[in-house]
Amino acid sequence: MPQYFLNIRDRGTLILDPEGDVLPGLREARDLVERTVRDIRRRPETYGCPDLWNSRSFEVTDQSGEILLEIAFSSVR
Repeated sequence: MPQYFLNIRDRGTLILDPEGDVLPGLREARDLVERTVRDIRRRPETYGCPDLWNSRSFEVTDQSGEILLEIAFSSVR
C-alpha cells in the first residue's frame, strides 16, 4: 500500500509530516484529513482557536513529495 504524508500549509510555511500514513488510496487519505480537521475543531484546548486553522490547508503528498491533494481546512464540514 502507498504511503501518504499529510503536510500542513500555514501561509508561507509548510509543516512536514515526518512519518506519513500507509493507506489503500487517495480516498482514504482524504477521509483521514477530514477526520483530522474535525478533531482539531473539537479540541481547541489542544490545538488552539479553530478560526486560526481556517487559513491553513493540508497538502497530501506521496513519498517523492508530489502533491496529490490540497484540502483547505475551511472546506471541511
